[in-house]
Amino acid sequence: MFDRQIPELARQWRVVRFDFPGHGGAPAHPAHSVADVATRLLATLDGLGVQRFGYAGCALGGAVGIELALRHPERVASLALIAASPRFGTPDEFRQRGVVVRSNGLDPIARTAPERWFTAGYAAAQPAITEWAVQMVRTTDPGCYIAACEALAAFDVRAELGRIGVPTLVLVGSEDAVAGPAEARTLVAGIPDARLAVVPGASHLVPVEQPAAVTDLLVRHFSTAWQPGFVESSTGQIAMAGAFAAPVAGPVTGTFMGPATGTFTGAAAAISAGPAAGTSMGPVTATDGLAAPFPGALTGAATGTLEETAPIPFARATPVPFAGPPSGPFADPAPGRFAGPASGPFAPPSSGPFAGAAPGPFAGPAPDAYAGGGPGAFAGADPADVARPVPADPPQWAPPVAEIGPAPDRPASAESSDRYDTGLKIRREVLGDAHVDEVLERADDFSADFQDLATRYAWGEIWDRPGLDRRTRSCVTLTALVAGGHLEELAAHTRAALRNGLTPAEIKEVLLQAAVYCGLPAANRAFRVAQEVVREETTPAE
Repeated sequence: MFDRQIPELARQWRVVRFDFPGHGGAPAHPAHSVADVATRLLATLDGLGVQRFGYAGCALGGAVGIELALRHPERVASLALIAASPRFGTPDEFRQRGVVVRSNGLDPIARTAPERWFTAGYAAAQPAITEWAVQMVRTTDPGCYIAACEALAAFDVRAELGRIGVPTLVLVGSEDAVAGPAEARTLVAGIPDARLAVVPGASHLVPVEQPAAVTDLLVRHFSTAWQPGFVESSTGQIAMAGAFAAPVAGPVTGTFMGPATGTFTGAAAAISAGPAAGTSMGPVTATDGLAAPFPGALTGAATGTLEETAPIPFARATPVPFAGPPSGPFADPAPGRFAGPASGPFAPPSSGPFAGAAPGPFAGPAPDAYAGGGPGAFAGADPADVARPVPADPPQWAPPVAEIGPAPDRPASAESSDRYDTGLKIRREVLGDAHVDEVLERADDFSADFQDLATRYAWGEIWDRPGLDRRTRSCVTLTALVAGGHLEELAAHTRAALRNGLTPAEIKEVLLQAAVYCGLPAANRAFRVAQEVVREETTPAE
């Protein structure tokens, strides 16, 4: 997706691109939430020695960037969101897409991808790229595609945008019907330091349709909008930006980049593909002294495959052990805390791998910038690197003992409220927003208490128990409804069973089993109801 952006970006930054699980040939280890993808991504960056970076992502890749900026702000120095949204469509849309793929495979989704991703004129003029888009979706692992749909269905950060504290470029194609200008303006209105760029004549995959415009916007953004490190007052740890030769940037398919000088420049060969209307991510750019190139495919905690071009030789700094005096401002800092100078301002040097190291005997760990707990974060000196005298006869001292009192009882009303909120969330996930909204809107003074009971007890307690997964609970529920003759509820729960992962063939087996034990007439009526629901839910949209 970002093939035509990488050459220009790689002139200044180290570029790392990754695929989602099961996309682009990456190992098929499904990630069922945006947070899961972000966690795997950070594990990969930790393995590369990257602490702070600039990030750019498209569609689902943009959602991952938002997640990183919200949950791990100390790691992200600059952000570019391309064809992104704080909430993509509705949960029902993405869960039904999972039903279609589970029932029909990816071919129906692949055939309609070009009309969602490109303008009609571009698709007609570029048949080879159109075919590339079709094959990119068709070759994705179906289970990983369904998991990505589930991740998008659950993603909603509209209420949290104000907590994104990094400079952000919001880039969108003027003709994007998936996550278009309206969604982009929502992002810009909510993120305090955000700028909007609308690219004319482009649809969802704007880096492909208008590569020159996107390249120029990314280079300018990451060259000028870079947030320096900060002091984390709650932990005493320090996050400091290194002495950059250039800021860091990252395009949309899940890519990471770092400064050119003293590191290396690499571009991945893999191109990411994504569920829904294109969910591949973009590059990231790292600002620290970085680890050597990461060879081959990612395994373990990694998100997907990762490749780089041949590296430019680089010199890596070596850790300098701390040999502090027995007294003074750096004597025996408390574990996990940074013991700064006794007086005077914190005066970082103007050059060197640590543009912000405190003056004095501590020369700082190797090349990474401080970013809370990871490599290069100061969280108390390592005992192996600290020289301090030990008294021959240490004084005997007993620490004071304090008892921890019992936690105060939670009010019953708070527990009931929590159970209702949990139940409503599960009810919506299983039955769909449209169904739940309709039921709750019909409730009046007479029936509202019953709906409250059903939400708290059935959904907030029974459906939330860990003993059975949702697939199994759907099997039990369908059988119970057939046995009781409750066909008015069977359609909703057949639809729910499909969303919970049962295939039409498995639902058929459940009803056949019910026919033996609940009676043929009951099963006959159930088959008629379920058949209609399966037809509606699994037929791809034209």
